[in-house]
Amino acid sequence: MSLFLGAIHHWLYNKIMLQNKIVNKIITDFKLQDTDEYGIIEDKPLEEIIDASNIHMWLQEKINVVENKLAYVINEVLNKDEKNLQKLKDIFFNKGKTLNFNSENAMTVFKSLDDFILDGMPCDKTKKFIEKTEDVVSWQMNFCVHKKYWDKFNLDICIYYILINSFIEGIIEDSNFIFTEENDIKTIKRK
Repeated sequence: MSLFLGAIHHWLYNKIMLQNKIVNKIITDFKLQDTDEYGIIEDKPLEEIIDASNIHMWLQEKINVVENKLAYVINEVLNKDEKNLQKLKDIFFNKGKTLNFNSENAMTVFKSLDDFILDGMPCDKTKKFIEKTEDVVSWQMNFCVHKKYWDKFNLDICIYYILINSFIEGIIEDSNFIFTEENDIKTIKRK
């Protein structure tokens, strides 16, 4: 990453902040204890808080914070009652519904999803395209950057993907596209 603050850094920071909002919603809805032991995500403009001398490491640290917080709150909620999974899915779905995105074609929908979902650093290259057309975009995860955080709490990483799939379904609910997943291949296609 660059030594200068650029659009890509704001893009990544926005994804960190969005995931942190989901974490905070879960904390509020389930009346959980604060998660500050994992670090703090300040709700301030990036230029006011970033360590400009080490942009890459600062962003990676914030990813670590918000990923640990998400795994922690999911673990707490499911330890209270496994039936809470549906409530968590609803939180992710409803947050997705609040987001505006470009639904011109399948590729712009995919790009919008990529603007919202935190999948590590851009250099991690977590996704591999299977198909890219105006009507269909299919992809597979090259590897999972979330598993190490979920493993700390002995959580099944499949739960993460159940929640993210609900988030995606919420985002595209009112569009001309549908989302499916089969054999680890995720697809956005025109209705």
